[in-house]
Amino acid sequence: MMGWTAGARTLAATLLEERLMTTTFQKRQKEMKRIEKRKMKEEKRAQRKLDKTNAPEIEHDPASDPTIDWNHSNEISSHE
Repeated sequence: MMGWTAGARTLAATLLEERLMTTTFQKRQKEMKRIEKRKMKEEKRAQRKLDKTNAPEIEHDPASDPTIDWNHSNEISSHE
């Protein structure tokens, strides 16, 4: 910094410090957002796991389905 006045040095130092602080703040904000996103994902994963364990697996038996016509009474007969 040869040939710089004291005021110019102070201004340059202030601008550099301000830029570093802004960068540091932005990095901290980005990191906080990343951490928050990771926590949300972990919570969702845990909730899905809980939902999966709490919901009993219901085996669907097609034979007990009332909407199925096992006698084929609704089919049109082609041999009359």
